[in-house]
Amino acid sequence: MTRAPSLSVERYISSIARLYMNAAIVMTLLIGAGYVTVKVALDRHALQQSVSFATSSQFISFQQLANQTRALMRASGDRDLPDSLLQPMIKEIRRNIAHIRALGGELRQLNQALGDNALERLRPRDTEYERLREELNERLEDFLSRAERVTGTSSKERRLRYSFWGPIDFATSSDGALMQQFGDLISRVHDRSDISINNAATLYTLLALLLEATLLFASFFLFKPLLKKLKQEHGQSKEYEAQLAHQAHTDALTGLNNRAAFHEELEETLALLPANGGGFSLLLLDLDRFKDINDSYGHPAGDAVLCHVAKAIRGAVRAQDVAARLGGDEFAILVHGITDPVVLQGIAARILEGIRADVSVDGHLVHVSASIGGAIAPVHAASKQDLIRIADIALYASKGLRGKAVIFDEASWAERMKQNQLMLELVTAPERGEFVVHYQPKVDLVSGTPLGFEAVVRWQHPQRGLLPPIQFLPLVEGAGVMRQMTRAVIDATCKDIRKWKDARIAPGPVSINLPESLLVCDDGFQMFADAIQANGICWSDLTVEVTENVFFDQGSDRIYRSADRFREHGASVSLDDFGTGFASLLHLRDFPFDEMKIDRSFVSGIGHDPRSEQITRSMLDLSRSLGKNCVAEGVETEVQRTFLAAHGCSVAQGYLFAKPMPVNEATSYLETFITRVPLRREARR
Repeated sequence: MTRAPSLSVERYISSIARLYMNAAIVMTLLIGAGYVTVKVALDRHALQQSVSFATSSQFISFQQLANQTRALMRASGDRDLPDSLLQPMIKEIRRNIAHIRALGGELRQLNQALGDNALERLRPRDTEYERLREELNERLEDFLSRAERVTGTSSKERRLRYSFWGPIDFATSSDGALMQQFGDLISRVHDRSDISINNAATLYTLLALLLEATLLFASFFLFKPLLKKLKQEHGQSKEYEAQLAHQAHTDALTGLNNRAAFHEELEETLALLPANGGGFSLLLLDLDRFKDINDSYGHPAGDAVLCHVAKAIRGAVRAQDVAARLGGDEFAILVHGITDPVVLQGIAARILEGIRADVSVDGHLVHVSASIGGAIAPVHAASKQDLIRIADIALYASKGLRGKAVIFDEASWAERMKQNQLMLELVTAPERGEFVVHYQPKVDLVSGTPLGFEAVVRWQHPQRGLLPPIQFLPLVEGAGVMRQMTRAVIDATCKDIRKWKDARIAPGPVSINLPESLLVCDDGFQMFADAIQANGICWSDLTVEVTENVFFDQGSDRIYRSADRFREHGASVSLDDFGTGFASLLHLRDFPFDEMKIDRSFVSGIGHDPRSEQITRSMLDLSRSLGKNCVAEGVETEVQRTFLAAHGCSVAQGYLFAKPMPVNEATSYLETFITRVPLRREARR
């Protein structure tokens, strides 16, 4: 809301109202007087100009008449020239005589009007001008009379006269005193015109000075204090309005532009494209696993992460670029003047590098990363909706890569269409029984003897063949089929364990990954219980794998109880992807689990990355200290195997030993290692 003017300003305005009106009246009168003065001066000047023009015209006509009369006299001196050729000359002379006399009448009227002008009365009467004018009129009339007599005589009389006097007659009468008087009169008229202009300028200058003095008086004594007050009030109002405008266009948490300001800037930039040419780029940014951070630590932690991201974005972009928080963990950047995909990729990588960090939250270090999708205008789109949609397609593609930037291209579009189609097909995949289970063995690191399996899901797509998890698991939550897929994996695994047992083959415990959504309620436990009961196997035949993210789920207490319940019934609990999540020593101390799995990202660095080797050694030491089993994932080389064995790791899985395989191949694999022996009858639970 805007502030009302102060009461002191209102009282001050009321107190000077009468003085202001008086000053306004004085200024109005002065302006009116100035207008009248200018009008009178312009009227007089116009009359003076008309007098000057008429005088000059009369002079020109006089010269023409003199020349015409001489020509007539010369022509009359030729005896052989017929009178019919002289008549047009005579008519032209008479017409010119009439014109000169008409100009004389016009001049008399103009001089009379000039004498009535107000400015003319302010100066003394110009007797010299009047004397010259009267004397000129008398001489001119005498000349016109003689010219009329020449035209009225016969050719014979003109011939006799011309033969005696020759051209001296009119030369004398026209080129003498009469010419001199015309020149004096024209000069006099010009001087009077200058005087008229000078008088008008002098009067108007005086009036302007009076008006200026009035304005200065009003400004200094009336308006200056008021303006000072108003300026102060206006400055405060402008500052308040600027604060409101800033708040309306700024995200309160991060200080970046908000969604409304971003869309306004985007629309303006697109509207200027046709005139400016060139182009710009749009980057959309989304944080990775932000929900886990927010749910685990609470909103203050999420706010700290968002502020860190905003700071990183500001540090990575230029001053002319526009960064905005669209809401939640979504950000957008308008990169002006950049249309090269390679350059844009570099900018996006710089932003991601600034964001990628460990942020301290309540004494814990939380790893922050983001994904970016980019689009270029007008290369990819020239409208706001299309540009955002295309950038979102690229962002979707980047989220499958985690912590990467993808600039839109045809491959991104094709991948998005492919993913959309897969999402639609995922909905009916459980009903068609298309989820199948493959088994990757866990082996003794020294002997290579299988000790158990991990059940991994595959999608037997009817057209695309067998799809690995990376191609469809990111879509499962969105498609709403995680529950059905997990049930299918549990049921298939329990059936295969039953078949192995019936064939008197001991596969060892089989691990099944159970998502958080099924751990926070009884559904996950019930799925295991139903499948165990239906197939007549033991709880100890199964291992439940959970990820470190469960430690920070809002339902972590229920997850703890679920893990305890599994262990109470005889199933073991394995902590998967250890080292990549949010586990602390406190969580490891309190969480009920039996086994920890070193993530393949650390194992892959063994042999060339001392940091990965040091972390792996620390994890092995930690597992021994906690009394837990330790499994190394992703073992692919003998160097990795040797290192792990040397540092006390006894169990591993990876391509060095075997890839995930369907149940029939897993059966053949087991048969190469173990001898069929009678198994004791297990208790059915």
